[in-house]
Amino acid sequence: MWISSLQLENFRNYRQLALNFEPGINLLIGENGAGKTNLVEACVYLSALESHRVTGYGALIHSEQQSSQLSLKAKHDSREITVAAELNRDKPNRYFLNAHQVKRTSDLVGVSKVVVFAPEDLDLVRRDPQDRRRFLDESMIQLKPRLAGVKADYDRVLKQKAALLKSARLVSNPDLTTLDIWDDQLVSLGSELIYQRQELISKIFPLLKDFYHQLSGKPESIDLILRTSVAGGEEEEDFTPLTSWDKQEISDAFYQRLQQLRPRELERGVSLVGPHRDELSILKSGLLARNHASQGEAWSLALGLKLAMAELLRADSQSGDPVLILDDVFAVLDAGRRQRLVEFVIGNEQVLITSADVEAVPNLNVAKRLEISGGEVVG
Repeated sequence: MWISSLQLENFRNYRQLALNFEPGINLLIGENGAGKTNLVEACVYLSALESHRVTGYGALIHSEQQSSQLSLKAKHDSREITVAAELNRDKPNRYFLNAHQVKRTSDLVGVSKVVVFAPEDLDLVRRDPQDRRRFLDESMIQLKPRLAGVKADYDRVLKQKAALLKSARLVSNPDLTTLDIWDDQLVSLGSELIYQRQELISKIFPLLKDFYHQLSGKPESIDLILRTSVAGGEEEEDFTPLTSWDKQEISDAFYQRLQQLRPRELERGVSLVGPHRDELSILKSGLLARNHASQGEAWSLALGLKLAMAELLRADSQSGDPVLILDDVFAVLDAGRRQRLVEFVIGNEQVLITSADVEAVPNLNVAKRLEISGGEVVG
């Protein structure tokens, strides 16, 4: 699959833009702040209905406007699809597939498949558990779009339970009947998410090992472990590792843990059990990579995770390769990793590369070069 055109209106710093791409390498050059990343962010949003840079969509709408429109056309063989979104500040957003409005966002997620490599990817290794949970969930949804609905329903139930727990703290003998109902839904939806995360990790891990060793040039052992509050433990790094539980085992443990921790949940007014607290532990030579990996090793792990995800999408897709986006990533990589990354992606059907420094980009056979300045394509 490759993106043939992108149209924007009041998106970030673009008042209006119509842009064509080519299959192969598309190079977007411009100074920092010119709007290069905004262009690829639009492609990412139309794939995942989420930005790879910010939470929510408010920042995507031009600061002086109430709404924004964005659309792309993607091609595979003789087939062409159009994906579009209307983002609004004060009314519901609208989404379209081939000019027809879709009622469920899950009908649009993953129709155009995109994998983005960006400086923020280092957070997958270095920062908080929520960054790794987000990677797992976004990856699952790209492979199985129906899980977008499961995740949205889980988040809704979690919010309702949190409100009930907080209100229960204000009364001496709270009615917990409704809490049981929310817990039933939490277990049903949460067990599915945990099971799917476990399954995804089992597919990513062998690919990650291969890519990491090639990127780093080191024979060190690495591991991926899903630690879940459902199985026991107090904090993320102490949660019990999960490897091959079936859904019923996860559900049973979920119920048992909820019963054990209900007094603490009522006391604290927060939900202490579920996939919203799970941790993906990334280990290098038996130690947590977030604390013990060097900068180069952390980058090899982060890039390896993204390359593994791209490979899974390619193997699963009926519409060709995913579109690969290298968003200013060459600026933060050493020369060796730049070259090895290029070797991995060069044969992809389409690659979009942004850079503020053309000298940082390895010598490539570029299909199209675009120069960006001040929210406009100038060359």
